[in-house]
Amino acid sequence: MEAVEYCERPILSREKSRLLGKVCSSIWAKPLKKEGDEIMKKLRINIVLKTALLFFVLCFGAQNGFAQSEPKMGGTAKIGLNTDLVSVDPHISSMINAIVLSHVFEPLVGYGENMELVPILAKRWEISQDMKIYTFYLREGKLFHNGREMIADDVKYSFERMMDPKTGCRIRSQLRIDRIEVVDKYTVRFHMKKPDASLLFIISDPSPVTAIIPREEVEKQGGVIKHPVGTGPFKFIEWKPDRYVLLERFDQYNPQPGPMSGMGGKRIAYLDEIKFIPIPEESVATMALLNKEIDFLQYIPFKNVEKIKKDYTKRGIILEEVPGLSWFEIFFGCNKPITKDVRFRKACAYAIDREMVAKAATRGYCALNPSAVAVKNRYYTPIHTKWYEKDVEKAKQLLKECEYKGDEISLITSKKYPMMYDQAVAVQSELVAAGINAKLEVLDWPVLLKKTLAGDYQISSFGVSPKPDPNMAYALMKRTGWEDQYPRMKEIRDEASKTLDFDTRKGLFEKAHQLTYEGVPAVSFFNYKIFNAHWNYLKGFKLYVTNFPRFWGVWLDK
Repeated sequence: MEAVEYCERPILSREKSRLLGKVCSSIWAKPLKKEGDEIMKKLRINIVLKTALLFFVLCFGAQNGFAQSEPKMGGTAKIGLNTDLVSVDPHISSMINAIVLSHVFEPLVGYGENMELVPILAKRWEISQDMKIYTFYLREGKLFHNGREMIADDVKYSFERMMDPKTGCRIRSQLRIDRIEVVDKYTVRFHMKKPDASLLFIISDPSPVTAIIPREEVEKQGGVIKHPVGTGPFKFIEWKPDRYVLLERFDQYNPQPGPMSGMGGKRIAYLDEIKFIPIPEESVATMALLNKEIDFLQYIPFKNVEKIKKDYTKRGIILEEVPGLSWFEIFFGCNKPITKDVRFRKACAYAIDREMVAKAATRGYCALNPSAVAVKNRYYTPIHTKWYEKDVEKAKQLLKECEYKGDEISLITSKKYPMMYDQAVAVQSELVAAGINAKLEVLDWPVLLKKTLAGDYQISSFGVSPKPDPNMAYALMKRTGWEDQYPRMKEIRDEASKTLDFDTRKGLFEKAHQLTYEGVPAVSFFNYKIFNAHWNYLKGFKLYVTNFPRFWGVWLDK
């Protein structure tokens, strides 16, 4: 089975290419006054090159909204989201929360444009040779929105809050920090419980935001953050649930040096305000964009992609697309009746046509991928393509071996995210066709999330936000309970946590995939393409592979 390939669009259309060729040919075809006039030849070459460059800028730049104006201050950008926030506490945020709150808060370290680690609130860091001590040197003059300078005490408080079980931070178990030492006003030192090379990757993950926050603001609000205060380029104004979240430019913001790269570099706030508007209904969200009720839509339904390309890009809508890192799969409850038997899980793997499921969920806008390591991740190798091909007879034989008697199997999902639901429907049909009595159980999103994170299911149709560090992706699988059957996975994850050597980690993640192949804690299907769309008067926007749209560096020209 071949994976869906990504295709680059031609820079110029065939018609524009022909026109450029005619223009350049007409310049070159005029006879020289004197045979062998090298100066005139060089002059013509120069003219042709400049003509081609000018043509490219006019055609390609105008089409895509590039370089049309200098950055301008002011205005309110209206951003359509596919769902509302569930909290404004950065330490317990999900992906949508993090998209909004990453404009208000900042972490010590983040991922750059190419998934490299880049400094944000920490200007640099040092790691001891034994991987047990991390020292962070903070940027000076970074102000919270209440006007107070961010210092090392705030880093200590913020991470201790994330590590407190009462906070409910979902990466708490991954923060294997023994104690945090304030060395001086702008230096903080993390002492790890054991050698751990994963810390930087964990705190760089954009969801949840590992934000540095001021203790006094949290205490003022009784320990529950309702009015967040951070160090980001925009400050929080208000959240009207199911209506909007309003942010305002923080005029005292001191941006990081260097060009914008991923979540790092300069975060210049040109906009006066950003208004995030949740519009869960896909058709309503698309019409809101087409009617200019919003300037930007964070999620373009796959069913609308071709229509927007065909009918609306000529009218001023820019459709952005990149291959994504998000990972969609079904998880098995490996400690639950029936699904705890690896033979049953392998039977499910043989029963499912993964390509059919991927097409049902994404209309083909994806890369097939049976691995927790994304196709576009630098750790991805041919080893990660290994998986079971559909074979109903093998599935039935395994069901017979594990003495499956047709018991009902619960497959939980939610309609909150269409891909999760469509994936579940396709999976159910494949399992039923192979003789597995799978019943769809549609839950509210908060319930599905809670059950999946707790491992309380037989089969869960789910999707995971980008995990640039594969160790974090494989760590998610321990919630299925399968590491009780395959303790070698924990050993592999521990080994990967002790080194930053790329080749060593790459080999370990290949072993991790082989182990998931043998133990089948999940069946992974695809990494889907990311589509955003905005009007061409919204300038400076660049789509980021993690699907975290950033509105610093963005301005309005209308």
